Amino acid sequence: MKRLLIGMGFIFAALLCGPASAEETYYDAGTKALPLQQAAGTARATAMGSAVVAVPQGAASLLWNPAGLSRMNCTEIGLHHNSGLGDTVQETAIIGWPLGPVKNCKENCFNCKESCKGGALGGLAASLGYVNYGSFSGTDDLGFDAGSYHAGDFSGSLGWGARLSRDLSGGIVLKGNQSSFAGKNYSAFSGDIGFLYTIIPALDLGLTYSNLSLGSRGDDIRLASGFRVGAAWTMDRHLILALAGELQNKSVNRLQMGAEYLIGNTENKVNVIALRAGYQANYPNPQLSGLTGLTLGLGYTLTRSVALDYAMVPTGELGTSHKFSLSYKFDCPKKPRRPAVVVAVAVAPKPKPASAPIAEPVKWVPIVSKEVILEDSHFDFDSAILRPQGMAALHENVQLLKENPNGVVSVAGYTSKMGTEEYNQGLSERRAAAVEAFFVKEGIAPERITTIGYGETRPAEYEATSTEGTDAAKANKRVVSTVTP
Repeated sequence: MKRLLIGMGFIFAALLCGPASAEETYYDAGTKALPLQQAAGTARATAMGSAVVAVPQGAASLLWNPAGLSRMNCTEIGLHHNSGLGDTVQETAIIGWPLGPVKNCKENCFNCKESCKGGALGGLAASLGYVNYGSFSGTDDLGFDAGSYHAGDFSGSLGWGARLSRDLSGGIVLKGNQSSFAGKNYSAFSGDIGFLYTIIPALDLGLTYSNLSLGSRGDDIRLASGFRVGAAWTMDRHLILALAGELQNKSVNRLQMGAEYLIGNTENKVNVIALRAGYQANYPNPQLSGLTGLTLGLGYTLTRSVALDYAMVPTGELGTSHKFSLSYKFDCPKKPRRPAVVVAVAVAPKPKPASAPIAEPVKWVPIVSKEVILEDSHFDFDSAILRPQGMAALHENVQLLKENPNGVVSVAGYTSKMGTEEYNQGLSERRAAAVEAFFVKEGIAPERITTIGYGETRPAEYEATSTEGTDAAKANKRVVSTVTP
């Protein structure tokens, strides 16, 4: 009877975590293995089909690949709730923080090898989890009512990840779990080890070995252990594609794929909507076909600190599991903002013709000409709306034009290679026109202003690719305002 209950606990454990915890499930018939070595999983990862072994996830990397903790650059707290499949409820809390000063962390630089390096000594994270499976009605060997049995799980983990070289990170996790089934307790201790390697700036490979046994207390406790391997391709600021596989000892094996598409102000990570989907296939199928199929999810980043995520895991006739995550970040390094570039040029007045009477010697008084370079960050994302900091940078040119009534100003717009030539040409012209409108609003006559848009034809730096977010792309997206006396 106890073995039957333990087997039922395994099924609930698998369905509860869905694709997020395949390494914690064990389907060998009649086993006395620990019902659940809890890994929980986040809504984001679950929605992406759990194909996230190569996707750094801040503190939540603790659950998938501890090497990802090396890229944490903020202190982070995550709360994760899972419900569905009857009375089963799961709660998980995760906290993580970078160790040492955060170095070379370029916010929003998706395809830079030096981006988001994390703490100088890596990153540390810990988790606590609880699962209540509800109660089970039991019978004895003769079929008579034997009362109700309760089942639950407590789990905890501690992990650390750090960079081993420029492109390679490693990490370890120590985990403990205690499960209660039919009035009997089972406990086990295990460890994970993981690696994350950057092949090219946009492509990461991940490898982990999960549930390396460190001891147990109970009745012939055995843990499902094995390898996870995966890849994550960050195509641009908006799209991530991921692929992963799990190969486990006497357990279910899986192929997983997932995608995440971001809509909104991804540069400043504010008001961003995330659309996520994934698919997983199990082999050999342990007669739990509900665990094979599509996963879906949504996310919304309210501010740079707060994000909400949701995932739905359909499990066929067994119903649907719903997962919610709330994360809060603080103590994040601030991205240094480069000031607008101001170039001062001394310009001497033209000498008078020789025939003109000269009352006194010519005095060569320099008249200063100023050039202001507005960066992409001085405009709203992907638009021609000037931000307050852009207006402030232009006030020096406005003042110079007012002090020199004969002076004129030329405004030129430029873009990166991201997007079509037609769109980039239009954006450069609209941004130049927005600067012209600002000058007119400040009292500068329109006839003193000339504008032109060059689109992507005159880059300041060479762009090897048309990928959004590179340093070259940021340098090329600019508007140059030059005052000539």
